[in-house]
Amino acid sequence: MNEEELSISAASNAEVAFPESRRSTSLVLDTRNLRYFVAVAEERHFGRAADRLRIAQPPLSQQIRRLEKSLGTRLFNRTTRSVEMTAAGEALLVRGRRILEDLQSLEGDVRRMGQGLRGTLRIGFTGSATYGIMPRVVREASRAFEGMSLEVQGELLTPSLVQELLDHRIDIALLRPPVASTDIQVSIVARERLVAALPAHSRLADRGAISLADLVGHALVGYPDGSSVSQAVGAECLRQGIALKYRQRVTETSTLLSLVAAGVGAAVIPESATALSIGGSAFREILDAPSVELAIAWRDGDTSPVVQRFIPFIGDVVSAYRGGSR
Repeated sequence: MNEEELSISAASNAEVAFPESRRSTSLVLDTRNLRYFVAVAEERHFGRAADRLRIAQPPLSQQIRRLEKSLGTRLFNRTTRSVEMTAAGEALLVRGRRILEDLQSLEGDVRRMGQGLRGTLRIGFTGSATYGIMPRVVREASRAFEGMSLEVQGELLTPSLVQELLDHRIDIALLRPPVASTDIQVSIVARERLVAALPAHSRLADRGAISLADLVGHALVGYPDGSSVSQAVGAECLRQGIALKYRQRVTETSTLLSLVAAGVGAAVIPESATALSIGGSAFREILDAPSVELAIAWRDGDTSPVVQRFIPFIGDVVSAYRGGSR
């Protein structure tokens, strides 16, 4: 630990003497003095303390005498056979240990913050990633970044997540591209298949897999028109020359799947959303469905160690999740 001064003042280097009158000299007490004093106090022996500190005994004895001189009081009662602390020494030992422990803790905290291992990180998740991926990220982060505080928001669509980033209300987002803002950096971490969420009583639920054309003529519920999922499904339907009819559109994946379970209609959702299973619904593969991308997003120019360390971490967690280790 660097031997930075805890307080700065002037002190005499004269041999120790303790007149009865109140001394007016100011205190010189740095971390080196504290470490020397604590070592002698705990060992109750100058020779053993010197060995512990890996210094010669005479300089240690001189340093303690200078400390006593500057404090104007004895810290130790010395005899040829023993070293005992005075009441003042006992008081300094209690506070001195605490100060050294706090400094050591502070040094570690600052180092970990600089390495991106400590601090507060605010993360936003797109709706479909809220139920499968978000719990995995939070769980793994608590193991890998002990001491880091995570603030999490879920069930947000990409436009809202981008605005949250631009407004500095979150630091990282897991969202669905595309992102229009040039002030946001994006890194693709996965591509997800779209699957069908069907009311359990639907005749389509009796099949092992369906096509988009099978959904024609069925009532559907879906995400808003501007969402990445709706745009991908719309583009594929346009390519095939088919049209799907939506009875209702909602922003939250939980609400969407609740409507499916209630029999309001079928839905097309990212595969990760199947982590939220609600009774009365069934999931089926869509053979010709498009896929959608999942990406990490952050503010351009954000060099925060916490953010820069967390970006590849989230990518690794998502890769493991997509690999089937759920």
